[in-house]
Amino acid sequence: PDPEEERPLNTRQQQEEMATTASQPPDGAEVVVLDATNSAALSGGPHLFRRVSNDTLEIVVLGALAALTILGGPALDVPGSAWRFRDVVLLAGLSAVVRRLYSARLERAYDRYPELRTQPASKKRHAVVRDVTGRTAAELELIEYHDRLTMLAKFALDVGSYALLGRVLYAPSDNTSIFLGGSAGDPSGAARLASRAAFKVVAHHYTLSFGMYWMHRLLHANAFLWRHIHSLHHYARTPLARATYMDHWLDNIANAVIAEVGTQILCPLPKPLLFGSRLFRVCESLEKHSGLSGASINLAHALQRSVFPFAQMPHHHDWHHEGFKGSNYTFASIGGLWDVVFGTRHPGRSAKTAQNAATSHDDLQNRLGGKAKKNPFGAFFDRPLVCPIPTLLFAAAVGAKLFVRLGDDLPRAAAL
Repeated sequence: PDPEEERPLNTRQQQEEMATTASQPPDGAEVVVLDATNSAALSGGPHLFRRVSNDTLEIVVLGALAALTILGGPALDVPGSAWRFRDVVLLAGLSAVVRRLYSARLERAYDRYPELRTQPASKKRHAVVRDVTGRTAAELELIEYHDRLTMLAKFALDVGSYALLGRVLYAPSDNTSIFLGGSAGDPSGAARLASRAAFKVVAHHYTLSFGMYWMHRLLHANAFLWRHIHSLHHYARTPLARATYMDHWLDNIANAVIAEVGTQILCPLPKPLLFGSRLFRVCESLEKHSGLSGASINLAHALQRSVFPFAQMPHHHDWHHEGFKGSNYTFASIGGLWDVVFGTRHPGRSAKTAQNAATSHDDLQNRLGGKAKKNPFGAFFDRPLVCPIPTLLFAAAVGAKLFVRLGDDLPRAAAL
């Protein structure tokens, strides 16, 4: 090939060269193009800089927790909790397996179906060598460090929250209340059971989405939080599944506290539904960063789209990354309702490369000109002293509910 021809960074050798060179190439060095047609499979993987990879470390930690479960047995279980310690370890293990398998599936689809990519091929020349998502070597090294901290902190959160709040997070009453009102063999009872389960799941997910919406929006609106925390996640301008959880570790843990502790306190789910909810959200988060638009690929989002007209699809979040900090739209995690309510919904590329995934609300916005219509309160909520208020109210609600449940739990704990 012509040595002067622009070429993407799409081979393992090039990726390894990137990892050993400075971000800024010397004078006269070849300029590498960041092209949306890059291959995810040949980009060298998400972890390049650690001799002991984060993948290996995660397997070691999960193995240690599994061994602890076998050796400790019932002694590790929290009295009065509907969950045993092994349930916590099992959910962590299943989440890791689903995350790896589903991420690999989405990245294979990214290479196999380039026609489904949300962002068109870029012809922009870059003076800095970048990977397939648009990150420099220095950015990758920093994000990998935080990825490792995230993994260790998340395991600590799972075990610590169970040890300290196991009776509240996984109360026996929450685990059985959903099944009151009839048996599965009774048609009317089965209908009540199904409707109650559906209501609990929807309430749980919209509560979770509200808390995460305002935390996400705050991370954009507050200059300090953006510069030092959330901007790391936006190093990926062309997101892939691998970039889903590659963020500052404090950002990831704050979201985990909201989604897995605060939401479970406010709207508790019994064990079977919580397992399903957690694994569904892993798939939804990975799809959101897949860079692809298509119901046959994004199964979790196809389910949302069939139920909710405001469902946030991958092309919405892709636009959010493409616009970096200036694209202050589509903050919601599940459902997309809060973006519509608080005026931060944008149709993204739903009128162009993502037409096959457009929602009914996208169609409406495109007919109105294809722009997000911020309500009168939109700018008001972005003020530095105002934007934290919903997050603080969410935390206050969690604290109040926790105080009440701990008070109710004291006599039972004393009896145990």
